[in-house]
Amino acid sequence: MKARIAEDYNATAGIYDMRYREEQQLKIGFLLNRVRLRDGDTIIDAGCGTGILLEAASEKAKAWLVGIDSSIGMLREAKRKGIEADLVLGDIEKMPFRDRVADAVFSVSVIQLADDPGQAVSEIRRVTKEGGAIAISYLRKAGIDPPRATGIRAAVHASETMKDIFITGFRED
Repeated sequence: MKARIAEDYNATAGIYDMRYREEQQLKIGFLLNRVRLRDGDTIIDAGCGTGILLEAASEKAKAWLVGIDSSIGMLREAKRKGIEADLVLGDIEKMPFRDRVADAVFSVSVIQLADDPGQAVSEIRRVTKEGGAIAISYLRKAGIDPPRATGIRAAVHASETMKDIFITGFRED
């Protein structure tokens, strides 16, 4: 299934922003308003797509930005935009990063595509520093319960006007 999803995103990468940019910016704004970013932070966008969140985060703080996505086409679109970020081809359920490396980890409308959304959230926790921010959204229509991971203190926000359910909080040990 993951290979098919990556192929689908590869095929539509060139038109993704035209279709979804405005919707994604609303979700990203919702999350960024709940997470304090500081200069010098390390920020990971797990499922970065074309880099819409990375662009917005770069306007909030002078941070080290890292995007990971399973679609090479989406990463190429992010690179084409000239975003100052390290872009990594990889799987949100097995991220190739050290433990506790990020001050903040975001994942916007991605975890519902994971084989195991709980594993994706556990990976997000693993790469987040103690006390680091975690901000996740997933499509309401996916019909999944909010994935939980031990060691994350978070609140769930369900917006009536947006398509996603939002989880914001921080890693605790």
